[in-house]
Amino acid sequence: MDTITLSPDPAGDEAAFEAYRRLYSGGADVDRRPGPLRTEVVAHRLPRLLLFDRRLAGVSHVRSPRRVARDGFDHVTIHLVLSGSMMLEVPGTVRRVEAGGLALFDLTRPQRTWTDGAHIVTAAVARDRLGPSVLDGLDLHGRVLGPAEAGLAIDLVRSLAAHAATLTPDLAAAATDSLGLVLGATLASLRDRAAPMPPAVAAGRDRARAVAFIAQHLADRDLTAAAIASGAGLSRSVLYRLFEPAGGVARFVQSQRVLRLRRALSRVGEDRTIDELTAAAGFTSPSHAGRVFRETFGVPPGEYRRARRTQGGGFERGEAHPVLGPGPAAGLAAWHGELL
Repeated sequence: MDTITLSPDPAGDEAAFEAYRRLYSGGADVDRRPGPLRTEVVAHRLPRLLLFDRRLAGVSHVRSPRRVARDGFDHVTIHLVLSGSMMLEVPGTVRRVEAGGLALFDLTRPQRTWTDGAHIVTAAVARDRLGPSVLDGLDLHGRVLGPAEAGLAIDLVRSLAAHAATLTPDLAAAATDSLGLVLGATLASLRDRAAPMPPAVAAGRDRARAVAFIAQHLADRDLTAAAIASGAGLSRSVLYRLFEPAGGVARFVQSQRVLRLRRALSRVGEDRTIDELTAAAGFTSPSHAGRVFRETFGVPPGEYRRARRTQGGGFERGEAHPVLGPGPAAGLAAWHGELL
């Protein structure tokens, strides 16, 4: 089990804050707040899951639109407040999270959190661990859940924090699977309460077949709704209904293509040109791919690739990070890159 620990710095608050700011610089801008400072962190790396046990005071974390566009993170984070309280801000909303509350964030969107004293367990979960349809039609960003809505997920996160340091590789993999299933089921229940879906079991199987067919044939520029329906053994009316929460079949296909392109641009050792990568993702032309990519992530593909190579994606495990250098900050940046 890989672990990064940040303990109180005997050199004082200024050194402690700088160490913490540096540790998180790969994913957020950290600012100092008035009052006492506390920045104690124990971070664990599990398969497709990062777990942070933090005791914080006097700090804020900001993910601006520009940072969101450039770092390309697309995972989901959950913050369980064990004691104290944490404030969160997402576009249009400011909320307080009291002890026992679970806050949810979509890392593809801007956010700010701050606390003047809290014990927080944070889980960063790769999006693919939640299932292909869990997030369709659900706005989880900045949502706060209590024990009545997410009691099992809360208990599981608390238990993972208590036992993460002693997990074997097999147990760590099982822990990731378990949290993904429990969190996915929790989110699906919230979505289904807000907007009834087709019968869960049959619709889930049908949609899974369609998603698998899309993934297998994504590079085919003629991937039409008719082809997907035929390949998945569905009628077009059923196919349209299944993908209505995602904005329709065509929109879903385009979103999968732009995500595939981003993953390719983020991949260490990928030496194909952008034109070759856009073709492999199924786009009709590099100009169309560039336009969609910029609309989605705020920067053109070339700028995104350059940023990834200099800010976290262009190094092998064990090498010094090209910007952060060696040490815990570089390691944490690499861990986050594994969630893409």
